[in-house]
Amino acid sequence: MSLPSKPNALTHWSALRLLRSYSLRLGMLATLSSRAGALLMKLQTFLDVLSALQRRHALLLFLALGGLLFAVDGLRSRPQSLPGLPAGLESPQAANQWLEDEVLYREAVARGLGEGDLIIRRRLVQKMRLLLEVGADVAEPSEAQLRDWIAAHAGRYGGVARLSFDHLFLSRGRHDARLGADATAMAETLRQQPDADLAALSDPHPGGTHIEALSAVELDRQFGKALAPQLGELPVGSWQGPLASSLGLHFVRIRERHLQTPDYPAVRERAQRDWLLDQRELQTQRALDRLKARYGIAMGGKP
Repeated sequence: MSLPSKPNALTHWSALRLLRSYSLRLGMLATLSSRAGALLMKLQTFLDVLSALQRRHALLLFLALGGLLFAVDGLRSRPQSLPGLPAGLESPQAANQWLEDEVLYREAVARGLGEGDLIIRRRLVQKMRLLLEVGADVAEPSEAQLRDWIAAHAGRYGGVARLSFDHLFLSRGRHDARLGADATAMAETLRQQPDADLAALSDPHPGGTHIEALSAVELDRQFGKALAPQLGELPVGSWQGPLASSLGLHFVRIRERHLQTPDYPAVRERAQRDWLLDQRELQTQRALDRLKARYGIAMGGKP
């Protein structure tokens, strides 16, 4: 029977190398694990910081939006200030009625209830035109301007000495509701046939169709005080009209007119009023033309 052999030195050396290899690997794993742990800790810290920043900004955003909503709601719910009560409201009932009307008016404007309403539109147009008229700056005329004005309108201030003209009359009683349409058709007839047979076209009238050298008094008696003064200022030689009177509508062609010389001191005050009115209308029209130009509307009335 043989005895066991002694351990080989090479075998011991191999085992030692294997143990050292395992030890190195374990050390490397421990180092990697430590570094991974540190990396994970840093990542967690970074995420915590991001989370904190997110919470901080979300809170600020929430506070900002909340404040904005409260501000808007406050503006909407805050009562609007009303002007002071007008003078003359002697009773609490009258004051309360005025306040209620003012509140309803403002609410109607805010809701646009006036848009498309022809009555409101017409009223606003009237107020705007009145504003333009009030804003017209017209200076007092000089004596020379007044004399020129009176001379240019001698028929208005001096009166008619004698007047000869052709006349066509449309009776209100005969034409009734068709009076306006018939007058339009008659104007076209006279435009195309200025020398037409007036006796065949005209309704009966006390003055007839051909008036010769009629005085101012006779004009007033036959044509009325509303129409007679207009005849003194019509141009000579062309048909004018229709001109209204209490009896109907008139077409007139002046053939000859002799005017009285106006008495300047007697008519000066009336002429001054007329001049100022005419100049104010002229200034108002100029202001209206400027407004039209702002809206791109040409003088012809088309944009």
